[in-house]
Amino acid sequence: MAHYLNATVLMEEDLLLGFLTEDFTVTLEPAGQIEISIVPTESIACIADIYADFCRILQKELSPHNYDLMTVGCQPVSCVDNLPLIPKMRYRLLDEHFAKTGDGGREMMRGTASLQVSVDYFSEDDFRRKIQAAYYYSPIFKILTDNSPTFEGKLLTGFLKRTDIWRRVDKVRVGIVPRIFKPDFNFGDYAVFIGSIPPIFLPTKAGYRFTGDKTTAELYADKMQDEKEIEHILSMAFPEVRLKTYLELRMADSVPMNLMLAYCALLKGLLYSEEGVVFAEDNIRQSKLMEDDILAAEDNLMAKGFEAEVYGQPVRRIAANMINIAEGNLPHEERNYLQIFNEMIFRR
Repeated sequence: MAHYLNATVLMEEDLLLGFLTEDFTVTLEPAGQIEISIVPTESIACIADIYADFCRILQKELSPHNYDLMTVGCQPVSCVDNLPLIPKMRYRLLDEHFAKTGDGGREMMRGTASLQVSVDYFSEDDFRRKIQAAYYYSPIFKILTDNSPTFEGKLLTGFLKRTDIWRRVDKVRVGIVPRIFKPDFNFGDYAVFIGSIPPIFLPTKAGYRFTGDKTTAELYADKMQDEKEIEHILSMAFPEVRLKTYLELRMADSVPMNLMLAYCALLKGLLYSEEGVVFAEDNIRQSKLMEDDILAAEDNLMAKGFEAEVYGQPVRRIAANMINIAEGNLPHEERNYLQIFNEMIFRR
């Protein structure tokens, strides 16, 4: 594919692990999951065009080998214990670490795939409002993109399997950022969260070096990080919404293209509109929501799916309100992307 696209190849230890074009980057995840990272675009239609072209070219390469591209949240057939990691040092070190922090790390690295969407912010206040709104909406985002009907060849009876797996990975660096619903939550609060986490390992000129149980705050108590170190430290936290120079929403399963575009439209209509952010803010304030309320909502969804209650309301009602808000704040040509969500909610 890199040759066909005249792309720049990405190498590590003399091995081809990805490639870069003007429109997207392709990399391999720990057990060979294929990740496409699309550049920022002006419209959802641009995302659709880039992604459709990529899938067409990829499928052309797969077909002679009798392979098909699958977009699912969890490994549908293979046992994760039988899946080797790709030869990338970062993944080897993470795998060793997660073996000590819970029983979900092996399943997460080898047996899950997600849809991640990046959202801009333009000020510290805008960051606070958007990250809090994203966390408020996160349980509903999860059920709308739940796409893990099987795992390791077994039909699942519950919902949100990826959430179950991630909860068992490493409690200090996954899930919900502490005190996320503080009225004055700011960059400093996120920095405290990052500083409380051991970075596991740090990049050096000679490669990576393990840092043990020392937290980032302890390791850098007497010196400043350079840009490369900061990027690495931020990448070693895996909350549902991750802060970089943008917000990275990480809660959705990998889904087929029509659901991917619907999800992008929903996020755009909610998080890029005053109405969508205020709706979340009002409900957070009126219900005095805490992190435990998000976890309780997820627990209900994991057991009952669309028949569950979230924050004391039927999930279908909240989801319908979210879709109505998004529709009213999207350009006319992007509203049709949301139709599949309406069908999921109302046609069951």
